[in-house]
Amino acid sequence: MTRQVWWAMGAFAAASLIGSPAWAQRDPDPGVNQPDRVAWQLFISVTAYRATPGNNNALFETWASDPDTFNLNPQWPGDRPSPKALVASALGQGVRRQRALAAPAAAPPSQSCVPTAERPCIGEEVRRNRPTFDFIVQNGLYTQAGLAAAFGKPLSFPIDSIEVKADWIPVSQLQAWNGTTPDQAPSLYHINMVPTPGGATAVAMVAMHLISKQVPNWTWATFEHWKNPARCDLIGCSDSFGAVVANVPPNAQPNQGYPLCAKSGALLQLMSAAGSNAVWQNYCLKGSQTDFITSTGVTTILGNSVIEQLNAGVPVNESSCMTCHATAAFNAQGSTLGQGFSANETGAPQPAWFNGPGKFDPYPYQQSDFVWAIPACAIATGQSKSPCAPN
Repeated sequence: MTRQVWWAMGAFAAASLIGSPAWAQRDPDPGVNQPDRVAWQLFISVTAYRATPGNNNALFETWASDPDTFNLNPQWPGDRPSPKALVASALGQGVRRQRALAAPAAAPPSQSCVPTAERPCIGEEVRRNRPTFDFIVQNGLYTQAGLAAAFGKPLSFPIDSIEVKADWIPVSQLQAWNGTTPDQAPSLYHINMVPTPGGATAVAMVAMHLISKQVPNWTWATFEHWKNPARCDLIGCSDSFGAVVANVPPNAQPNQGYPLCAKSGALLQLMSAAGSNAVWQNYCLKGSQTDFITSTGVTTILGNSVIEQLNAGVPVNESSCMTCHATAAFNAQGSTLGQGFSANETGAPQPAWFNGPGKFDPYPYQQSDFVWAIPACAIATGQSKSPCAPN
């Protein structure tokens, strides 16, 4: 067979593949190539309602919380989820502890908190689905002794792992913060109840980080309610799939607020097909992150005006979800690497960050596969309570 015939057959095969609708539509890696679409698909999935008497739970609120996971007898919540336990931001506490800052972390409504118009009481929770929970428990990663035993072994979560970090503000404080009256809140916010001394407090979800292990370095997305005063401040907002206006520039002055992020027809179709409650249309994708840097080496930035800026005092233009979580690591004693708390790290991780004091022991800290809860919440030897448990 001549070279020309081989070439012709190859060209025909390539043309057939390229012209095939199935080939043209198939995306082998949507988490990287279509991150905004994947972010919304995950958001729709985790916010599906699972309300039962006494609560208004979405699916993610029925998953294992940090207190469910990091205790001496970890238990999956099952059909009767444990009461919502909101805590002060672990990031905020870690940053303040590592940098010896005097300013206290914002307290949740279940603890002592004196709100101001600029700084309401903020409660935070981290939830993980069953594959994520099982991986932590089966590998003993909920105690420092378990981390010490796991040190030197490869840690990689299963590809169906999902984690959610959600932040909540008491409904009674919304009006001072962004003008939302208590009677307006139910139509604008996802609201649930949190136990507080003497009863329960209605809280509104204002922000969410959402990650999944669909790619080796996880998918990264952050959402904010459209009425968050600083939603697009400093870095703007970007959503190439779900927003009619894909890119919103930041305001010249901070905390001035932004208009409703009108939803695209494609997103509304996904929400309708899933039976999503209309209240979720009030939440906006702030942005997605797929790598530490761009193809030209520019550092990528992603942060949330509530989760990073209000809770931890980290400006969103100095925030990188991927870089921060890449520094989640522990040593042979199960102790936490402080790098992610000591500075606002962005860009590609540096080997020096994981170095120890020993000249011949260059990498004494091992990554916990981007999951900060593992080194931050593991129960210390001789203790019975996780640092991430409610007070």
